[in-house]
Amino acid sequence: MKHIKIFFSTIKENLIAFFAFLIIWQISSLFFQDFIVPSPILIFNNFETLITDSLLNNLEITIFRILTGFSIAFIIGSIIGFLSNLFRIRESVNTVLILFQVLPGTVLGIIYLLIFGQGNAVPVAMIITLTTPLIAINTGNSLLNINQELEDVVYSLGGTYWDAIRSVHLPALVPVLRSNGTLGLGFALKIVILGEFIASETGLGYLLNVSKIYFNMRSVFFYLLLIIIIMLIFQIIINLIFVIFFEKYLFQTNIQ
Repeated sequence: MKHIKIFFSTIKENLIAFFAFLIIWQISSLFFQDFIVPSPILIFNNFETLITDSLLNNLEITIFRILTGFSIAFIIGSIIGFLSNLFRIRESVNTVLILFQVLPGTVLGIIYLLIFGQGNAVPVAMIITLTTPLIAINTGNSLLNINQELEDVVYSLGGTYWDAIRSVHLPALVPVLRSNGTLGLGFALKIVILGEFIASETGLGYLLNVSKIYFNMRSVFFYLLLIIIIMLIFQIIINLIFVIFFEKYLFQTNIQ
């Protein structure tokens, strides 16, 4: 029950942040003409003309790329982070991962474009390359805070090393995975837009690029609004999944 309240509190905070963004956007639009910074009211009034079959198709493609790339990065990053902490090689692994994390997305996109050509491969590969280090580093660092007393209790009761992993380490992963889900999806969303902007003829990033070329700022701000809404939905879904299926682990972590 406690984490259900936390879930709804998170939704409330996300909605407050979203409406604060709309207010700042509305105030900013007062200082510019509509063809430069159209107001959110103007965008909402033109929803019917902005939402087209082409947009929905490209939106579906973008979401597919995000979920595909993020799922792979999430699995690989979580395993790397867990194993690097388990075998006490976290610092060495982090040093290597940081080298990948600082790669410029634009340069990486161009390299992947030359390797894979246009299509799904470039955005998905960019998500995997740039998001995996973030998840792995976050996982390894978070597991440093494992409750050592609980681990000692397992050993004092005759448990083995693998019993400690199952009873202490794996449950400690749950809040870390939740954090990785929200952070990683947000990061993946930004990366896929960049990848589509550079090396794709489909997706929201591509639509943004076309709108930029024709200086269609209404479409640009509309797509930006869609991106923010998508991120809010992703965060709500991730939090809901963990509250429903992993509440007891979250609760145990909070009371330790």
